[in-house]
Amino acid sequence: ASLDSRKVRKLLRPYGVSLFALNLDLSWDMNRWSRLCGLVLLLSHALMHSANAGFCTPTPGSCWPSRSTFSAWLATLSSTTRVYTPDTTPEFFLSEATSMNLLKSNFPGLIVVPGTEADLRSAMYFASKNRIRVVARCSGHDFNGRSNGRGVMLIKTELLNWTLYDDKTQAISFGSGAMHADIYSALVPYNRVYIGGQSKTVCPAGCLAGGCHGLMSRQYGLGIDSILEIRFALFNGTVITLNRTRNADLFHAYLGAGQNSFGVALSFKAQTYPAPPAILMFDALFDATADNAPGNLLSNFFLNATWFNDMPRELAGNINYEFGSVKVKFVYTGTDYDGTFQKLQPLLESPFTRHVTDPEVFPNMYEVALNLYPPVTDIWARKFITSGFLPQDQEVLDTISSIIVVLFGAQWFDPHEDRDRVAGMEPYLSGLYSLAPTSYSNEFTSWGTYNNVSDWKTRFFSNYDSLLAVKKKYDPCNLMTAKFAVGSDQPTAICSCAPKG
Repeated sequence: ASLDSRKVRKLLRPYGVSLFALNLDLSWDMNRWSRLCGLVLLLSHALMHSANAGFCTPTPGSCWPSRSTFSAWLATLSSTTRVYTPDTTPEFFLSEATSMNLLKSNFPGLIVVPGTEADLRSAMYFASKNRIRVVARCSGHDFNGRSNGRGVMLIKTELLNWTLYDDKTQAISFGSGAMHADIYSALVPYNRVYIGGQSKTVCPAGCLAGGCHGLMSRQYGLGIDSILEIRFALFNGTVITLNRTRNADLFHAYLGAGQNSFGVALSFKAQTYPAPPAILMFDALFDATADNAPGNLLSNFFLNATWFNDMPRELAGNINYEFGSVKVKFVYTGTDYDGTFQKLQPLLESPFTRHVTDPEVFPNMYEVALNLYPPVTDIWARKFITSGFLPQDQEVLDTISSIIVVLFGAQWFDPHEDRDRVAGMEPYLSGLYSLAPTSYSNEFTSWGTYNNVSDWKTRFFSNYDSLLAVKKKYDPCNLMTAKFAVGSDQPTAICSCAPKG
């Protein structure tokens, strides 16, 4: 509340937001802030760039459907489905537009939250008929902004949340709105485990689009390796089944390169595996370098392929590097506790080690997911720094950040600290990419050295040309869209995308 309104107006001036010439009172009630948000959103829509040429966007002179056309379509939807537009719910729009990346303000044209699969198909049909581009998301954890799009129909699948376990085949089916916690919880009574991500609030639908690495991936592979079948909605609402024999090209393309490129996944069927009898977890704090040790912690151990491959396949975890300190969370799903600790002794007794916590034991993967991350972290306050595709103009970053802080924030964060965090990790990127140049598709890399515009296609395991062929086959009018996704650099469609009938 200590913000100076003159400073705010100065920061916003590059955007030509003349409404801030008014006296700005930070004690405004929510109704006044909502009206302000609406005006900002309308301005954002008016400034949409030409990337959507040939498609309909909510801009003056565009082919955006009329209010009566929208009303007629809305009347066909079930009562469980929610549809939001910026003129009626501006505050909801602003919060949705900044999911996971506060500085990528790609405001959608409308937001649809289908309550049924039929309504999701109807939304796809409506979008294709009216040449509206589509972005789908569940939890929206793509840090590079591919969970949203400027002027698109944003389809949120969060209500399509269900699970069904088949005891005969030991496979689990789940809707595209299910989160990892939902699936892990559903499997506890059957003493089975699904191979997915470790965060309880991440949806497999998006995780699988990037491969989906989890705590048991060293034993069973990536999450995509256990997927048996996908029910999939194409750009016009047509539903097809994907597996290793039916529409196999799209099945393999979605699993690893599916970030809003080909259509919308409706549900998945996945193989499960015997759950470990117990899961052990402990933390260790290290110095990245030590005066009495050659090399450094990462090169000697975690980025040393010989050392790491000698560790048991049941050992996994997370590494958090910040300002010369390295915090590692170890997770062990095997039963040879003594043997595993013996193998870890050269690391845990090295000069790099500061502190090692006592192990905690969890009965299943669901409890691990609930306890792996604290309920609140400063990651979310700085979530804009995790993208390597952000503009490198710091004034632009500060300005957009100011908008978010003014509208919803409680404190300022120094952007220079974020730069320092990024700079602290960059020396290790070349080592990481020498081991796996096609890294996990939504991870932060740098401010423009590795994940820059010129090399983004190399992140598709040398298969970009074949993936583009799949894109053109199943989404011929390029209605599905995402930044730095398959087909994102293709000419925008001007063909008639409307389904027949």
